[in-house]
Amino acid sequence: MVNIKYLEDAVLVGEKILVFGDFHVGYDGVGEMEGLLRVQFKEIIEKLDRIFELVGSVEKIVVLGDLKHEFGGILDSEWSEGLKLLDYLSEKGEVILIKGNHDNILKPIAKKRGIELKNFYKLGDVCFMHGDKLFEQCLKGVGTLFVGHLHPAISLNDGYKNEKYKCFLKGDVKGFGGLKKGLKVYVLPSFSPMSYGYDLSKLKAESKKFSFILEDKRLKNFEVIIYNEKDDKIYEFGKLKKLIEKN
Repeated sequence: MVNIKYLEDAVLVGEKILVFGDFHVGYDGVGEMEGLLRVQFKEIIEKLDRIFELVGSVEKIVVLGDLKHEFGGILDSEWSEGLKLLDYLSEKGEVILIKGNHDNILKPIAKKRGIELKNFYKLGDVCFMHGDKLFEQCLKGVGTLFVGHLHPAISLNDGYKNEKYKCFLKGDVKGFGGLKKGLKVYVLPSFSPMSYGYDLSKLKAESKKFSFILEDKRLKNFEVIIYNEKDDKIYEFGKLKKLIEKN
C-alpha cells in the first residue's frame, strides 16, 4: 500500500518522492504569439515554494512530462524558464524527468543540466508515465501508476453558480496493459497556472479529442478529489460518472 499525500497540484508519495504533472513552462511565449494570457513564471515558483515549505526535504522529484509547451522547437522563454525550473528542482532533490508529448525537443535543455529524459520511471512496485502512451514493460510487477497529460478539472454546479476546479483522479483498473491483477492509478492535474485543464464534465456529451492511456469508460469510474491549499485539506466527490450525471 503506497501512502499518498495530496498537495497543491502535486502529490507526495511515501515521505520522500514528490510528483508533479505538466508544467508547460514558456507558455507565455506562445501566448504572445497567439494572443493568449501570459503565464507568469513566478507563479509556478511561488507555488513550488509553498509546497516545499509544507513537505520539507525530499529525495526524488518526478516530473510526469510536458515540462515545456511548444511541440516543434524550443522558444527562448522555454530555454530560460526550463533551465531555471530544473535548477530550482535540482536544489531540492534528484530530478526524474519523464518525456511528455510536448517534450519532443526537451533533450537539449535537460542535457545542459545533466538530466536524462526518460519514457517512464519505475521505483519498486510504482510506475510513473506521462499518459499519452502506454509502456507495458513499466507495468510488470507494479501495483500503482501515476500519470499526467489529461489535465483533469471538473465543473461543479450547486444550483446557483458553476465553478471549475483542478482535480485529481484515483481509480482501480483491471485487465490493463496486460496485467492480470488490479492496478491503482492516480491522474495528476496540470501544474501550469495557464488554465484549469480539461473539463471532465464534457465526457457526458463527447469523447476526448486527444490520446490518453485510459478510455472514457474507465475514467468515469474514477474518484474525483479536489485539494484546498488554504486548509491543506482534500474533498472527495465520489465517482466521476455521478458528478457528470448531476451536471
